[in-house]
Amino acid sequence: MDLRQLRYFLAVAEAGSFTAAARGLHVSQPALGYQVKQLEDRYGTPLLERHSRGIRTTKAGAVLVEHARKIMAEVEAAEAALGKMRMAPAPVLSLGVTPTPGRAIAPELVAASALGRGPKIALREGLSDELARLVLGGELDAALCYDPQGVERLGAIPLYSEDLYLVGPPGLVGQGGDMDFAGLAKLPLVLDGSFQAGRRLIEQAARDRGMNLDLIEAEAVTVKRELLVRHGRCSIVPLGLFYEEIRSGQLAARRLSQPAVSRSLVLIARANLPAARRKELEAALLPLVAARIASGELAWRYPGS
Repeated sequence: MDLRQLRYFLAVAEAGSFTAAARGLHVSQPALGYQVKQLEDRYGTPLLERHSRGIRTTKAGAVLVEHARKIMAEVEAAEAALGKMRMAPAPVLSLGVTPTPGRAIAPELVAASALGRGPKIALREGLSDELARLVLGGELDAALCYDPQGVERLGAIPLYSEDLYLVGPPGLVGQGGDMDFAGLAKLPLVLDGSFQAGRRLIEQAARDRGMNLDLIEAEAVTVKRELLVRHGRCSIVPLGLFYEEIRSGQLAARRLSQPAVSRSLVLIARANLPAARRKELEAALLPLVAARIASGELAWRYPGS
């Protein structure tokens, strides 16, 4: 059945006039009459008949009017429902990322979401303690954090573990194998603020050895990079934070040892985040992490390995 013919027929039947129906439909009267005639020919019976005051339905036409009203109501309901789906924006999931996963996996996560694979993502970069507080306060849906404190009720999911590296100008860092922690005492360092988990790990290891560190503070990755590349300082960071600079030879890296300093990245989510949205995020995120671990480029490993 042609819906246009059905709509035209119903308009004439309800208006009781070809002239009035044509005016309401914004079509010419001959075009309207042709479509109704096509419908009558299709079913082999007259649907409308003229009388002194206009048009009325035949017995067959009256039956068709009853069904046509139901059909057109269903069509309108379907169009309205689809229109709401089209106009409603896809829900956006706010995700906090620390700088290393922000460089290593966040671009792929956002690119996939733009192609309709996985949730729509709005990123916010920050440091672990700050992001954990925002998730606890409900200001972020989820976050990728290093060893966050006091977030047991957020159901942290371990993603990967990694050792920290001494990274800096090749002439200062040197080459070869691992870097003994004791060697840091001779180097100018730039580290995160004292309230950050990574900084606390480094300072505790230094105190255990009675070491004093020559350090300044800078948390912004861009500032830290400039201090390393242009101002002759070193830092203790995950390998992935400056991987491109290390690969190009601008910076050098050696894993810390005696002791090694390790951290684990976890996914946390606000307590009332719907389970379906959390699962959707996990499904998009975990394969990206697994691919990075498998490549070995960033020296990530599965937690506990």
